[in-house]
Amino acid sequence: MKWKKGICLLAAMLVSVSNISYAEDIENSTETYEDGTTGIGMDEGQNSEQDASQNLEQNAGQDPSQSTEQSAAQNTGQSTEQNAGQSLEQDIPQSMEQDEREYVVWGQGKGITPETLDSRDDQFAPVFSDLVIVKVETSLKNKIETYWKKNTEEINFGQLISQGQIQNTKVAFYEYENAMIFTSDYGTYSIRLPMLNTFISSGGVESLGVPLGEQIIKNGHAYQKFEKGTASCRIEKCADTLVVRRRNVYYFKNTLGNGEADKVVAYGKAGDEVLVGDWDGDGLDTLCVRRGNTYYFKNSISSGEADSVIQYGKAGDEVLVGDWDGDGLDTLCVRRGNTYYFKNSISSGEADSVIQYGRAGDKVLIGDWNGDELDTLCVRRGKEYHFKNSISSGAADSIIIYGKAGDEVLVGDWDGDGMDTLCVRRQNAYYIKNSIQSGPADLTVLYGKANDVTYTGAWASQSKIEKNNAENLSFNNSQGFNYSRLTQAFAGNSVNSTAFRKSAVTTHVDAGGNQIQYCAYYDSDGTIVLARRTNAGEWSYQWTDFKGDIADAHNVVSLAVDGAGYLHMAWSRHAGALMYAKSESPGTMTMIPGQMIGTLENNVTYPEFYVQPSGDMFFLYRNGSSGNGNIVLNRYSVSSGSWQRVQDNLISGEGRISPYWQACVDSMGKLHISWVWRETADASTNYNLSYAVSSDASGSTFVNSSGEVQTLPITEDRAKPIYHIPKGSALINQTAMTADGEDKPYIISYWRVNGVVQYNVIRFTGEQWIIYNTDIRNSNFDLSGAGTRQLPCARPQILVNGVGEDVDIYVLFRDDERGGKASIAKLSLQGMEIITEKMIDITGSSLEEWEPNYDIALWNQSKKINIFMQKEYFTADGKESKNQTEYIYVTDVTSFLNE
Repeated sequence: MKWKKGICLLAAMLVSVSNISYAEDIENSTETYEDGTTGIGMDEGQNSEQDASQNLEQNAGQDPSQSTEQSAAQNTGQSTEQNAGQSLEQDIPQSMEQDEREYVVWGQGKGITPETLDSRDDQFAPVFSDLVIVKVETSLKNKIETYWKKNTEEINFGQLISQGQIQNTKVAFYEYENAMIFTSDYGTYSIRLPMLNTFISSGGVESLGVPLGEQIIKNGHAYQKFEKGTASCRIEKCADTLVVRRRNVYYFKNTLGNGEADKVVAYGKAGDEVLVGDWDGDGLDTLCVRRGNTYYFKNSISSGEADSVIQYGKAGDEVLVGDWDGDGLDTLCVRRGNTYYFKNSISSGEADSVIQYGRAGDKVLIGDWNGDELDTLCVRRGKEYHFKNSISSGAADSIIIYGKAGDEVLVGDWDGDGMDTLCVRRQNAYYIKNSIQSGPADLTVLYGKANDVTYTGAWASQSKIEKNNAENLSFNNSQGFNYSRLTQAFAGNSVNSTAFRKSAVTTHVDAGGNQIQYCAYYDSDGTIVLARRTNAGEWSYQWTDFKGDIADAHNVVSLAVDGAGYLHMAWSRHAGALMYAKSESPGTMTMIPGQMIGTLENNVTYPEFYVQPSGDMFFLYRNGSSGNGNIVLNRYSVSSGSWQRVQDNLISGEGRISPYWQACVDSMGKLHISWVWRETADASTNYNLSYAVSSDASGSTFVNSSGEVQTLPITEDRAKPIYHIPKGSALINQTAMTADGEDKPYIISYWRVNGVVQYNVIRFTGEQWIIYNTDIRNSNFDLSGAGTRQLPCARPQILVNGVGEDVDIYVLFRDDERGGKASIAKLSLQGMEIITEKMIDITGSSLEEWEPNYDIALWNQSKKINIFMQKEYFTADGKESKNQTEYIYVTDVTSFLNE
């Protein structure tokens, strides 16, 4: 084979290896493969029972403290005569062929030595401070109070809580229970619920600036422009409750319970027919008076004139109310016999759709029976209910029996789960059911009098959240680093910074040479926020209309910019449907949802973009589940503006295991990919390390590091491991890899070596793999269990600048051994040694569960290191902690390279 060399060269290399040898690996491993052979450093089946027995006997009786003492000596850069005198036969199992022994060798790490530059003399302090609030000037006070008087009937401000003016500005505010009013040089505007909660949870005026206009409600979302961008939030209705009508007086109850009304208003006339709906999409139901074919809509629960008046249908029509198209607005439907005329806007004119359903004498109820945000019909015949989940003719989707034939029945979403269900009313007793099924009521409520007229609706808005005192992180002020702070964002788990995001932050150079940098993250409500800046200037923001399940840290957002300047974004539920969007034009943050390919996209995890030098892109994801998944590969063409499937199954677990990968693209556009296998959902079953690379930029053919073409899909039997690592070795999955100036791959990972879970750098020279035990860490821990784990050290990231042995290696990491701080190390190579030259802390305190993410595109373009940072907390998958928010930071540590 082409790597075959003389025995003397290998022996010389191994003389310097003092941290670990193959014999030591065998001694420390108790893992046995199914065929009874150990799997350390060789192909399965190559080690005989005799070899294993010899090694065990050789090490029998060894003092356990010897390994610790030897490691301590190595940490001071010393070498022992004992290691220098080790024979070749001791270090390498005899059953290994010469070629195999030369193909993978171990290098030595010096760890942290007295010569390593560190942060002991550095100064750490917060680089951002809170705004100073002073007493409001009279002129500004008058503007705010004039606004309040003008809008107090329409807006439910509530009680005044506080007021203030930002020092040295003309910005002042009044904060109320349910809203805020700001006045500035841009005008005087309010921020109302639910937008107010988005404003507060994002960091308020410090993050977004002052409002530039009033909020706009459209398609179930509220939008409002601020100095630094447009914020949006999904309007989520509260649970439905009751209102009692007595003539033209309405007694609104905001909870399902006994007691007095929360609000009483008079509206219309005693004989009016009244409809209830959310006419403006603000999440609150209000009243509409009908007189003949004229409708008087009110958008607030208050007296006074109608906000809009229309004519529709005929005076004798039966009229129903619902959200027929899912846009968050309730509109009208005229029923004539068994024909229904649906209107999707509050306006006159012809119906938007017409269907026939049921019989002319049927009683009809309206509700969202399946939680899809569309209201549909239910035919009632006595105590039998025929539910339809779409606005169409045909058979019912479900039928139940409930209550008695003579019962009065109301409809509402009583528990706020997004699904409407039934309530039987008997006099002033209400028997509420929270599911579409027969059986006893879930709740019984007494309210009002037996002869009252009763309606249902969501009368109350969301409650205002409390301001979260997010931490102003303490940063290193002694290294020339630059810090930019973005808005606050969800920090209840590591979903915003998990290492496999690829990427959280990315940069595109436009035709004018400007560096356009983008960021993506989830806010406290799970809405995806995009941020953009030019040439390291101020950030601007765009809240998207897209949400993710932030209760699971696997559900990350991946971000990339293609060569034409279009922004691409992908996200998913853990083993759920792929979500994908592309910007409507280059350089914008307005995202249009779409389909990538359309097949193999319903069971997706770990969506990742990899941009090629041409501007085309690879896209990787897992199709399947943990312990039973395959890797799918797509490729985007800038010239066609479309995606194509390259590999339905690039690496296959064959239905019994899963590959967990890290990847990178080199200067030729080739895709390098390395991976560990996992047997089950338990992280302790990670094992082995393998590698392949595409033969060109198309991704159609892959080879191993020997240059041998890989039969696809690559399977465990077809993939020759770089190195055999047993299960139970605390081997982490999905860390990072990169390529040097000659497109040679580097991988970083950690697993247990000599009783210490250690950062190991794996490098391919073109002829052999060298595994460098960095010797940076000193402690051991177990890595086991399913789902997101609480890790004492994050998955590290690796960057390499240079070629051959003349390289600078940079490692980004977070480790409990260093107090959980964000840290960066510089390492270099000297022969078979890897030396830690510098190790600097970026933050002065712990970032808890943060994992490093850096701007890969910016590094490839200009060798600048920008890191995405946030303090994040551990929460088990499936549990959500929306009240945990912390600031997002992008930190430029490029000065670290130049010291």
